[in-house]
Amino acid sequence: MNNPHPASPNAIAAWRLAALNLLVFAPVGVQLPFLSLWYAAIGFGAEAIAIIQGATPLARFLANLLIPPIADRKGNAPLLLAICALGATAGFAFAGLDTRFWFVFAFVVAGTFAQGPTVALGDSMVLREAKRRILAGERPLDYGAIRGVGSAGVLALMIVGGWLVAPVPSQDIIFVIAAVIGATLVGILAVSPRATKPQPAAASVEREKIARPDLVALVVLGSALIQASHAMIYTFGSIAFRAQGYSDVAIGFLWAAGVAAEVAFFLIAGRRLGGARNSYAFLAIGAGAAIARWLAMTLTLPAPLLFLLQSTHALTFASTHLGAVYALTQLVGETRRAQAQGWISGVNALTYSAVAVACGWLWKEFGAQAYCAMSAVAALGLALIVAAALDRRKDA
Repeated sequence: MNNPHPASPNAIAAWRLAALNLLVFAPVGVQLPFLSLWYAAIGFGAEAIAIIQGATPLARFLANLLIPPIADRKGNAPLLLAICALGATAGFAFAGLDTRFWFVFAFVVAGTFAQGPTVALGDSMVLREAKRRILAGERPLDYGAIRGVGSAGVLALMIVGGWLVAPVPSQDIIFVIAAVIGATLVGILAVSPRATKPQPAAASVEREKIARPDLVALVVLGSALIQASHAMIYTFGSIAFRAQGYSDVAIGFLWAAGVAAEVAFFLIAGRRLGGARNSYAFLAIGAGAAIARWLAMTLTLPAPLLFLLQSTHALTFASTHLGAVYALTQLVGETRRAQAQGWISGVNALTYSAVAVACGWLWKEFGAQAYCAMSAVAALGLALIVAAALDRRKDA
């Protein structure tokens, strides 16, 4: 029997891109809460963990520098995304075969290198479709809503992650992480749109679209500093939660609280909060919330307040991410869309790396009071964003 109301091609494309985002981000739902617990379980101390957490963003930076531009030139982002997911699966699986530091270091870094460009490649496909609709005069694609589905994938894995990890010995958590990445690879192969040749563009058009490289630098570095201020909680948050007596399931829910708020923010930001026209406001709000969040983390909070504080992730991460994507989309041209997302991901990774390495010493010396340093990092990011916003207003 024929469907009397078949879905439109645009609706199908939107759902495929939403599903793709979900699959790209889902592994973070087990990596973020439980990877540091695995490091601790195989005997790594705070400084060793910080070295790995500092090196992996460098791998993401290099990967984002090298791979997204290939997608721009070749129009093969779907194929590159699948190859990256396969490489990440192999890297993390091999990392669990030995507990020697340099063995673990090498394979975790390799897996991270492969996984690093997946967000930029996925974003480039979404933003390319959004641009196509604008040029065709069709109903706009809501990037925020589609990105929210990606965060929903993280949320789902955080909710079930505690139960996935609980039956497994702590020293084998890495295999759960590798299995999750491998499972998403199958879905990526199923829902990725077909590769398309990029439309040729004149060099003069490209130069015109990046007329303000100084603004691009301020936006990218400012947002990267705000995101890098999460390094302390990403590296030692779960370890601290466990020390406070929270179970693996409770730790999963603590992280899930932040991602649930993040999902809600992504779903409403595009159409309810002004979308691209408020890009610099999103960035400033993210920075201000980060300053307050990290100062509050220096305190020992009861569980209800800790869950509430985790929910501010909607602002510290999601608002910052949307602001950066929206601002950069207005500053670069179509033929650099994947590369621009690579700039965001790559500089985020490089900045995070520097901060994460420092976190090992800071945590060892000061414990929770080290979050004050994260507030200072976010404040520096805010200063750069304010400078960019004021400069942008002069051009308006």
